Amino acid sequence: MPYQPPASPEASRRQRWWRSLRKRVPWLLLSVGMLAFVAILVLLQPLPRVDRMLQDNARAEISQAPTNEIVIVAIDEKSIEAIGRWPWRRALHAELLRRIAADAPRCIGLDLLMTEPDTEHPGDDRVLANGISDSGCVVLPMALQVRGGKTQSELLPLPALADAATSIGHSHVSIDEDGVARTIYLQEGFAGRTWPHFTKAIEDAAEAYARGTPLPPAPNPHTVAREPTGPWLRRDHQVVVFTRGDPPFKTVSYVDVIRGLVPKGTFTNHYVLVGTTAAGLGDLYATSATSTTGLTPGVTIFGSVLQGLITDRQVILATPLQDLAFNLGPLVVALLGLLWLRPVGVVILICAMLALRLGLHASRPLIGVQFAPAAGFFGLLLVYPLWSLMRLTAAIRYLRWGTEQLNEAMAGLPPMPLRPLSGDFLDREMAVTSQAGLRMRDLQRFIRDGIDHLPDATMILSRVGVVFLGNIAASRHWQAGANGLVGRDAHELLADLRWRTTEAPMMPPSLLVGPDPKPLLGEGQDSQGRSLLLRCVPFYNAGNSHAGWMVALVDITRMRQIQSQRDEALRFISHDIREPSAAILTILELLRASPGALSDEQIQQRIRRHAETGLELADGFVNLARAEAQPFRPEMLDVASLLEQTIDDAWAQARKRNVRIVLVNSVDEALCLVDRSLLMRALKNVLSNALKYSPAGADLRCHVIERPGHWALAIQDQGPGIPVAMQSQLFQPFHRLHSESHPEVHGVGLGLLLVRTVVQRHGGSVEIDSVENAGCTVTLVLPKPTAAELAALGDDKEDL
Repeated sequence: MPYQPPASPEASRRQRWWRSLRKRVPWLLLSVGMLAFVAILVLLQPLPRVDRMLQDNARAEISQAPTNEIVIVAIDEKSIEAIGRWPWRRALHAELLRRIAADAPRCIGLDLLMTEPDTEHPGDDRVLANGISDSGCVVLPMALQVRGGKTQSELLPLPALADAATSIGHSHVSIDEDGVARTIYLQEGFAGRTWPHFTKAIEDAAEAYARGTPLPPAPNPHTVAREPTGPWLRRDHQVVVFTRGDPPFKTVSYVDVIRGLVPKGTFTNHYVLVGTTAAGLGDLYATSATSTTGLTPGVTIFGSVLQGLITDRQVILATPLQDLAFNLGPLVVALLGLLWLRPVGVVILICAMLALRLGLHASRPLIGVQFAPAAGFFGLLLVYPLWSLMRLTAAIRYLRWGTEQLNEAMAGLPPMPLRPLSGDFLDREMAVTSQAGLRMRDLQRFIRDGIDHLPDATMILSRVGVVFLGNIAASRHWQAGANGLVGRDAHELLADLRWRTTEAPMMPPSLLVGPDPKPLLGEGQDSQGRSLLLRCVPFYNAGNSHAGWMVALVDITRMRQIQSQRDEALRFISHDIREPSAAILTILELLRASPGALSDEQIQQRIRRHAETGLELADGFVNLARAEAQPFRPEMLDVASLLEQTIDDAWAQARKRNVRIVLVNSVDEALCLVDRSLLMRALKNVLSNALKYSPAGADLRCHVIERPGHWALAIQDQGPGIPVAMQSQLFQPFHRLHSESHPEVHGVGLGLLLVRTVVQRHGGSVEIDSVENAGCTVTLVLPKPTAAELAALGDDKEDL
């Protein structure tokens, strides 16, 4: 693919915004679809049976505790058997009311619809009216009549009875499509002429009777709406909260009240409901409340409604807006969870929303609202399967695209052996993608291993310069472990690297963080004096955006040293080694031009001195080159014995200069892994320098000192010493510090350089302890052999 310049930051932001929007398109489609689907179900209510099933199950059942404020006078089988066939005389009802009123109840609800006069006993209507009037607070029922032609009209109590009653209320129970009575309407009637429910009329009448105040204005019972101009209106729809118990209320038989068998105080300060409970009288309803017969008398239903009104435990049916909030709220939370949560989290969130809905549904008596839960229930159950289906389709599409991209990127590479594909469609797609992924992993492993085994320190950095891959050479360069470089800032790692020319930092802080990545190439030097070639280049991802940096650090210290040695050798050959020969030629030219200018002895001495200087230069240069380049042949030797041997070899030179060499040994044996010839040459150079600068009659002291992990070979003279300011020049080639103060001492300035080269090849160091006019101590510090090296030495001795 040809190189393309990276996109601008503004273009990159637009691309990321469009990619983010495209990723959310499936979620937006699902959200809009699910919210619209649930909203339509809530508004149209096409699932009433499901709603009833969710509302009527045992876990969702709502009820209230029994109370002793309501007493039911039941027209039951026992009363019918004792009194006779229904209907009974209305004078008997008047007697019942008088007996109940004698016990001072709060109010009596006579749930008997009496809309026609008693033709068999004409005087009983007046007797009952008087009984109602004498009983204080009595409420009578009314109903809606629908004739064959569907003409609606009101069925009101007889005018005499209506005038005597405290209040009148409708006695309707709302029957759902499945024939079950679950709700009532607190207000029903034609427009401008609505009636309270029978139980509401009883509650209001009892409060007004107790306070002695009139009731609010009510429809005139003498004016019957025979020709209604509008539909029958209903409002204040409420759920019947059934009272628990069997029976739920205290119940006495009608005939027992007539016979005076009911204890005194039974009705005192109680609401009394008189109604039929016998199965043959037809006032039984199928309800969601538990019952032994499966049917509940209307008077018992009215008792539960009245208790709810008294205790303010009413549950109304939710409005369409409330149903929308109840069903859509948890669904919105679940849809938002799809964006931010993992699959397990989404499932837990949906279960939590279902539990919340269940809790709200079970708390209807506390909340006072009953919702239609089916739509939201189905929405929550469908959202995750639909989302999973959409994501699975997208995943298959992405797998196929990713496989094509991987195969295209690896075109030309050796293909992997194909494995037989099995399973369903998704299994086969994943198998193909897995094979392409394995090829990519092999390629990545090849690249990683290739980088890891590069000889130069190489690192892969993030866009801001943080290391996330470093090879073995890089770990070795910074003395870090296998993963010691990962996560570190390259600016800190390369902080001590400075340009070789200007000595300015090559990697100042935040250099790699800028918006415009540019390559960095050049040579620098670190704090350890190493010459390093730095290559830092940016790399880009498949979208042509800056993805990171690749850094290579090439150690060219050895190359620079060789180059310096070459320059020194050229200078030595071009100047130093030519100087003695040129001096000899000058002497010979002087003799030819002026034969008597010098004596034969002077000529011989000068030629001899210059020849010796040239030979010494050549030997020193050759010895230094050998010390640097000859193979290192280590063997386990006693360096104290080597020091003694060096002293013995220098005995003649010491005697000639009248200097005594004293060996002060504090150890019996100092084993060390050394190259005999190199170390002997270094010791000889140090001892020779000490003898050259020691005054006649002086003592030259030699020591072998044991240090932790090292042996120290020290040679101390009593010469002129070396000023501290000049000690940094000791190891410069062809440089003599005492050439002017001691012209009689010959040398070429390569001795100590050879010593340092030899000791460094042994892994040691050279220490100089000197001040001016106080002598000089040169110490060669060599590492002791390790335990493994000593064990190997012991094995070698046993083999011998």
